[in-house]
Amino acid sequence: MALPTTEYFENELRVAYDVLCDSDLATTHLSGEFRWDGTEIEVGDPIELDGRMLESREFAQLLMIFSGSRVHAQAERRYGPDDSPPGMYYTTMNPGIVHEGHKNRVGIYLEEDGPSLYIEDAANDEEVGAEVAAAVHVDHFYLREQAPDGLGPVAFALSAMVAHRMGYKRISLIAGGGAGHDPRMIGYKFWPKVGFDAELDPGETDAAPHLAMCHTVQDVIAVDEAWWERYGSQRLMEFDLAAGSPSWRKLLDYLHGKEMI
Repeated sequence: MALPTTEYFENELRVAYDVLCDSDLATTHLSGEFRWDGTEIEVGDPIELDGRMLESREFAQLLMIFSGSRVHAQAERRYGPDDSPPGMYYTTMNPGIVHEGHKNRVGIYLEEDGPSLYIEDAANDEEVGAEVAAAVHVDHFYLREQAPDGLGPVAFALSAMVAHRMGYKRISLIAGGGAGHDPRMIGYKFWPKVGFDAELDPGETDAAPHLAMCHTVQDVIAVDEAWWERYGSQRLMEFDLAAGSPSWRKLLDYLHGKEMI
C-alpha cells in the first residue's frame, strides 16, 4: 500500500515537498540508503511501518536518517532521562553528519489523555480508539558544524511532511538552551522558527509588561523576538501536524525566507 496523502498535503505541501526532495541536500543525504540492524537498505526498498508501506527514502525522511548511517531500532517501555515517552526509537550513527559524541534518536509513540502508551501494547488492546493518536518524538538531533548548511531544516521539513501523511498528530522535542541552561544549545531559539510552540511558564514574562497578553512562545516571538532570544529558555515544544495549523505556516514561511522552496 502506497503512503497515503491528504487534501491539505496535495494543495499546500506537495510543491514544497517535491522541491525539497529534488534538492541536492535531500538527494545526497536523505536518499534512503542505510544499514538497519545489520541489514543493508537500498534506495527504493519497501519498508512497512504502522501498517503502511513506505519507500526507504520516505522512511529515512520521516526519521531523519542520513545516507550511509547505521540505524538501530529499540522499543522503550519507560520514560527516558529527558522525559522521552515510551515508544519505538530509531538511533542513527553517522560520524560524518552527526555531532561528535552524539547519536541522533527519533521515536514513534502513541499518546492519549494521560501517560503515553507503548505502541505494541496499543496494537494489542481492543479498547484503543480514536482518542489515541501516533506522534513523533525527537529525542536527540545534533549535527556537526561541518554538516552542509540547511541540512537540519530540510531534514525536519521532510520529516514533518511525511509524518502528516502518516496521520501522526504532532512532533515533540525538548528545545534546549536559553536562560539557566547550557549556553551551547540553541534549540529554544531555532525550533520556534520552524513552527514549534509551547505554553509559557507562570510569571515568565512578568518583568516585560509589553508581553502581558502572551500565552505561548510564538505569542512572544510575534511581539518581541529579541526578548525571547535573550530571556527564553529550554522546554518541551510541539509541532502541530494537523492540516492548516499555525505550525505549517511558520515552517513554510521559514523555507521561503531561506529560499529553500
